[in-house]
Amino acid sequence: MATAPISAPRSLRKRPASVKFAIAAALLLVLAAAGALAYAVLHNPAKPKAATPPPVTQPTPKPSASPSPSLGRYGHIASRSGDPAPLTVAQLFPARFTAGSATIVRTVSHSGPKCTSAVVGSKLLSAVSSAGCNQAVRATYLSQSRNLMGTIGVLNLRSASAAKSTARAAGPSNFVSQLKSKTGPTRKIGGGTGIEEAAAKGHYLILIWAENTNLRKPKTPAQRRALERFMTELLQKTANVSLSTRMLTGSP
Repeated sequence: MATAPISAPRSLRKRPASVKFAIAAALLLVLAAAGALAYAVLHNPAKPKAATPPPVTQPTPKPSASPSPSLGRYGHIASRSGDPAPLTVAQLFPARFTAGSATIVRTVSHSGPKCTSAVVGSKLLSAVSSAGCNQAVRATYLSQSRNLMGTIGVLNLRSASAAKSTARAAGPSNFVSQLKSKTGPTRKIGGGTGIEEAAAKGHYLILIWAENTNLRKPKTPAQRRALERFMTELLQKTANVSLSTRMLTGSP
């Protein structure tokens, strides 16, 4: 910083020795005080105060809804005692349905209390009887454009555990009894070689048989896959619709 020029005094006068001594002593006191203050600051630095954290606000707990009582894996169809309404053909098996570009038509149906006449094979017959079956509902379907036909049956058993156990009794020699129509290709169902399938849904046992309308055995993997796909369509487009509604709502 530039210092402003100071005008020289017009005359100079000497200070007495006592005055000089007093000034020197004052300067020494000032310097000593400044040194002591510097030492104190350097050796005793002020400690910063710890910042006080803001108070933690606990979130207000939201009331949770109480879970509704569970009906279990099979809902309303775990047992026949909890699902007493009998099965009907109209509930389970529509007159026709579509799968892709194909139309599948029901050619014949039957419902009755004699479960033993709805199955084939001694092992399955014994298991069905032990499971307390009181009703069997069957239908046969035809996919004319794909030359496929099949019978699907639903058996009303005592409980879900009985249905699961009975499903294990099904096999190449134990399956649903094919339901023949009076006319058309499905009048010959069961006359050739087909494949079978069994599944349990609640206290119901579902049995399916499928084969080619020309009665020939499926020889290639593609031919077998075609039959398996047809069986899946039969299950998903027919009985499974009504049984799923029963399971969820308790009504057909």
